[in-house]
Amino acid sequence: MKRVDLIKEIAAEFELIANRLSETEVATVASVVELEPQHLAEIAKRAQKLTGSKNVKLKTVIDKSLLAGIIIRIIEEFGALFIKARICPSKGGDRFQL
Repeated sequence: MKRVDLIKEIAAEFELIANRLSETEVATVASVVELEPQHLAEIAKRAQKLTGSKNVKLKTVIDKSLLAGIIIRIIEEFGALFIKARICPSKGGDRFQL
């Protein structure tokens, strides 16, 4: 069992190194329900703009403890950035307001 834990740690460290080399920032997006692809694309675009990184990789989490909206957590080298957002209806369809 200890070997399995060790493999998980090695895989996590490998992912960190690969992300650094490819200038990829990982953002965790928590929401009450599964988000639509267009919403995820907009979140990635805005996270990329906020961090200035070349690429953004999203990991989605369903969090039933949230009442509404989403929480985006971006871990950068020198700290963490938390963003709360909500979906606002607009003329062109639903949009995120950060």
